[in-house]
Amino acid sequence: MQKEEIDLLKKLEDLTAKINQLFSEKGKNVFSRYPLLFALLIVFGVTMVTQGIKDILSEITFFQNSPFVMFLIGMLILIITGTLYKKLEK
Repeated sequence: MQKEEIDLLKKLEDLTAKINQLFSEKGKNVFSRYPLLFALLIVFGVTMVTQGIKDILSEITFFQNSPFVMFLIGMLILIITGTLYKKLEK
């Protein structure tokens, strides 16, 4: 690489860092000014997602007829993801 290319990359990295810093400062101000609003929006979003998943699963006749199987599948998924998390943590 030539010196001009390295200088251009350095300037681009500096510009990107400044933009990221500017947006992070603006984002912090919004969250700190309206913490209750964002907390309510997060609760509403999580509730909507969980209710949507519940409604989708309730439409599947296999799960309607055997909720114990749905419980076992859920437990299996939690065990697999927990094991995977422990392996990836190392």
